[in-house]
Amino acid sequence: MKNTMMKIAALTLTASVLFAGAAFAEGRIAVVRNMTSSDHTAQFFKGCTEEGEALGYSVDTFMSDGDDVKMQDLMTQAINQGYDIMIVSHANEGYQYDLVSKAVEKGIKVVGFDCGGDHVEGVTYTTQDDASLTKISLDALIEKAKENGAEEPINMIEVNTLGAIVPFDTRHSVVQQYVEEGKLNVVQLVSPSLAGDFYSEVNTGVSTTLANHPEVQAAWTASTAFLDGLLDATKNAGREDVVVTGIDISDTEVQRLSVEPSYYCCAAVDPYVIGVVDTRIAVSKVLGLETPEIYQFAATGIFNTDVKEGDTMASLAGVIEGFGSSDEFLSEELESLRQ
Repeated sequence: MKNTMMKIAALTLTASVLFAGAAFAEGRIAVVRNMTSSDHTAQFFKGCTEEGEALGYSVDTFMSDGDDVKMQDLMTQAINQGYDIMIVSHANEGYQYDLVSKAVEKGIKVVGFDCGGDHVEGVTYTTQDDASLTKISLDALIEKAKENGAEEPINMIEVNTLGAIVPFDTRHSVVQQYVEEGKLNVVQLVSPSLAGDFYSEVNTGVSTTLANHPEVQAAWTASTAFLDGLLDATKNAGREDVVVTGIDISDTEVQRLSVEPSYYCCAAVDPYVIGVVDTRIAVSKVLGLETPEIYQFAATGIFNTDVKEGDTMASLAGVIEGFGSSDEFLSEELESLRQ
């Protein structure tokens, strides 16, 4: 994990250093992501990079650390640096439309992943099926809590930061639907700041809630980036009976599923595949091929019974459908470019 974080940290040098010092070849892709460092981000970048290079492009990746001001700066600089393609991840409403429009006006082909705001004509917007991701993870939570003797509504802690990125808000709306249907009772919403030390915020929030509310039977997180603080809090409280489920996967989550007894299910799309497919769509636009305005990645549930200690995202490719590779948008024209 430490090596992964160090590698990603190298990508988060100041925008001025990254752009000023780069010497680029023809056929260039900028991948700009409005998220913090994580294995998930690393594997998304890896998918974009490996597929882009296989198709003859040089690929540069940039990350804003969840800071919308920095994200706007990175997008603006990428627009002005002569890239052929921009893959924009998690740009928010308020600036996404304006900046992506500027990129399109300059002839840059753009794909947006999990972005907020209105859609720009000619851009493909890809998303995970957030409603399905949430339902898979919540249904698993309810199922396991019932196996442990709980009854609906299940008393749950929700770890989620509202108003930060569109997927978190979409996932929260499904939680609210389950509350209204009498399936869940959210005892506490723990809302860490994405730009701060969210491990401590999550750990403190969950620990305090468990101390004050012994009736808690489960905890759900909108992002597995919050899992370290959550799982440590349940263990330190001696509450490994609390059922934990969440959304998004990486090598770290695969290992957690195999060794953490309370961590039951992760609902996800392979982030490597997301990067690969987004890159193919963008290159298809360069080639003048037809591309959709919207493309949605199907959600999958990965349970602790699906993995064993030592498994990785790579080994899951032989177990979980849709992991490791995809044939989506792999046209004959793209095949002819592969190196």
